[in-house]
Amino acid sequence: MSHRFSASVIAAVLCLSLVGPGFVGVAAAVEDPRFEADVPEPVVQPGTTQQLTVELTNDAADYDETVEPAYDVRATVGDTDGIEVLSGTREVGRMGNGATRAVTVQIDVAASIAGGTHRVPIVVEYRDEDDRDEVVTQTVYATVRVQERARFAVESVDSAAPVGGSGPVDVTIRNVGEEQASNAVVAFQSGNSDLTFGQSASARRFVGTLAPNETATVSVDATLSSSAETREYAVDATVEYETVEGASATSRPLSFGVLPIPEQTFGVEGLESTLRVGEEGQLTGTVTNTGEQTVTNAVVLFETTNPNVSPLEPEVAVGSLAPGESAEFAFDIEVSDAAEAGPRQFTLRVQYRDPDGTQQTGDPIDAPATVAEERDEFAVSVVNGSFESGSSGTLTLEVTNNRETTVREVSAKLFLDAPLSSSDDEGFIDVLEPGETKEVTFDLSMAGSAIVGKKYPASVDFRYETSEGDTLISDTYRVPIRATAASGGGIPLGLVGVVAVVVVGLIGGVIVRRNR
Repeated sequence: MSHRFSASVIAAVLCLSLVGPGFVGVAAAVEDPRFEADVPEPVVQPGTTQQLTVELTNDAADYDETVEPAYDVRATVGDTDGIEVLSGTREVGRMGNGATRAVTVQIDVAASIAGGTHRVPIVVEYRDEDDRDEVVTQTVYATVRVQERARFAVESVDSAAPVGGSGPVDVTIRNVGEEQASNAVVAFQSGNSDLTFGQSASARRFVGTLAPNETATVSVDATLSSSAETREYAVDATVEYETVEGASATSRPLSFGVLPIPEQTFGVEGLESTLRVGEEGQLTGTVTNTGEQTVTNAVVLFETTNPNVSPLEPEVAVGSLAPGESAEFAFDIEVSDAAEAGPRQFTLRVQYRDPDGTQQTGDPIDAPATVAEERDEFAVSVVNGSFESGSSGTLTLEVTNNRETTVREVSAKLFLDAPLSSSDDEGFIDVLEPGETKEVTFDLSMAGSAIVGKKYPASVDFRYETSEGDTLISDTYRVPIRATAASGGGIPLGLVGVVAVVVVGLIGGVIVRRNR
């Protein structure tokens, strides 16, 4: 090797030795771990529960720089206004320079969340390469977006539909979005056959225009079957509308519950009966609205399968009844002579109109009552029951009204057999109140052939008018008339008759002789 070549080689080596350290001094720096968050699908839907995937990257701020690896990485996605994270912390593991990991969590997006962008915080915890015992925490943010459009939320539900009946359900809906909805129609869909809208599981109601933050109350008639329970029944509502651009749109389903009010009920108290075999009586009591809604045009109905018991009117109107309000009722009932006395069970029902104007009939209510033994309509007794044989006089009877009601125009008729007779066998009483007693008089003659000391029957019946305006004829009542001996100062009635015959005979003889 020449001296020139050796010198060149030595010079080159010296140059390399001088240049080498310079290059090391300007090499790329290695930084601490640094995290960034990105959301591949950033659009979230209001009023839904959905998955949110965040891509977490360990990367330097400058393209030419690198970062140290992070160990035991854990990511916790936090809540923000309108977004609640339902999932817990996620274990990510080791993330080297430029490494990306997907973190998926479940989120609940409020229906009233504002449109636009929202920053979701992610707390990242890791261990540093230089000190594995130290836990380092960083907070980064991921951006999600809520589309600005008309959106809806159910604000309140007010139900007046009872079990076993129909009633209005008022649903208040608010436009919680940023745009106006035009020609809006709310469509309801029941999730249970016990709740229907009329005869259908669905119903539609027109709302019109709903500006942002404006509310509308939609009323729909709901019907609950008699087998329904007093619990909330699920109903879904969707809003069909036109956007500001004129396009047709449909909201997400808005679920809410309809709580029926308990079945309309009535109670009956204070039942009293004046029913009696062979008479007209009354069944009275008090009906109370024990339900939770006001009823109108209420009528109490009387029902029985007993052919011997007949209500003169099978229904009694009691009008409107608010919850807890009571009204008295009275049924006029006729019990035939063929009926038997004793306890009886009748049935009462209340027919009414509910707040929706629909006619309803309540459940049967037991109405126990007692039918009393048959009794005479009147009690008849003799004031003066003794007459001298062969004499005449006035027969006075006391008549008592045994009925529970007033009778009028009472005409008494006397029936006699020999040796009794009468030239005036009718009497009259204008009015007899219940339990009242009045006298009625007749002419009575006792023939001389009557046996002294013997009692002879006199019969009397009554034709009268009831308080209901009906004309009835009573049973026949018998009273005893006793024949007594003629007193000495008087001429027996029989002897008077004989004398009269003799006198008539003598007068006839005189007339004949004169004619001769």
